[in-house]
Amino acid sequence: MKQKALSFEIILLLLFLILFVGCTSQNVPNFEGTSWNMDTYLSNIGHLVSPVSSTKMTLEFKDGRISGSSGCNSFFAKYTVEKNSMSFGLIGATKMYCSNPGVMEQEQTYFMRLDSVETYKIEGDKLKLIDGNGKTVLIFSKN
Repeated sequence: MKQKALSFEIILLLLFLILFVGCTSQNVPNFEGTSWNMDTYLSNIGHLVSPVSSTKMTLEFKDGRISGSSGCNSFFAKYTVEKNSMSFGLIGATKMYCSNPGVMEQEQTYFMRLDSVETYKIEGDKLKLIDGNGKTVLIFSKN
């Protein structure tokens, strides 16, 4: 009798563990093949701002790499996503000079913010990239 009760308790414990692990696992979104347009970025003075008018800032995930436009130059880097963390490798970019006011500063800030990303959040068609302090530094809309 005691052995049956013990077996029943073990089965219940195993079922509980299976359900608990299943409920806490997190689906990692597949970013491969997705592309995004930047809505806002955290400026150097700590405000979320829109990109300089007449510039388009983008981010595309493909073949384990990101690429896009900073509003002036094209860029690329490797990326890693694990659960809710995201990180980017060393960013490479073309080296054109753009004379429109604010565009080069915008580019530097974009690259700096990409470098600071540690986590992300997806809300509907929005991608929010978040730094190590929990601050949203880049917000994109899905294409």
